[in-house]
Amino acid sequence: MQHTLDWEYTPDYELIGISSSVGCHRLAWALNRQFGWQLRCGEDVVVPQAKRDETSHPTMRHSQEEEGVHITLVLNRVPGGMLAKGASGLDFLMAVNHHELAAHEILAALRTLKEVTFVTVLDPEASGAMEPLMALE
Repeated sequence: MQHTLDWEYTPDYELIGISSSVGCHRLAWALNRQFGWQLRCGEDVVVPQAKRDETSHPTMRHSQEEEGVHITLVLNRVPGGMLAKGASGLDFLMAVNHHELAAHEILAALRTLKEVTFVTVLDPEASGAMEPLMALE
């Protein structure tokens, strides 16, 4: 008798797409000011590309283990390719695991920042970001 294991991974974070004309560090400063976070440089996300070997996408991370808060800001578009091809129009992706703030509250606060030109919630799987971001967990 054969059994088939049907397993579906559900990420424990909200994925937010951000368009901005400023760089990683300036956006991180704005987010730190707005939310009281301490985003700092983290490990790059390495993504295999079709025509090139791979691209490296810088991250900024904030964690508060005791509160269960984990924020990761990732540069989506680099000269060699995209992290999330389904979100090609967005400059940054932000994975948010925050038990005190709901996604709509974070979106509302992001929309007030002058550094942010557009913000939306993304489906990690449909955008193509889920597999590369799994390396950060």
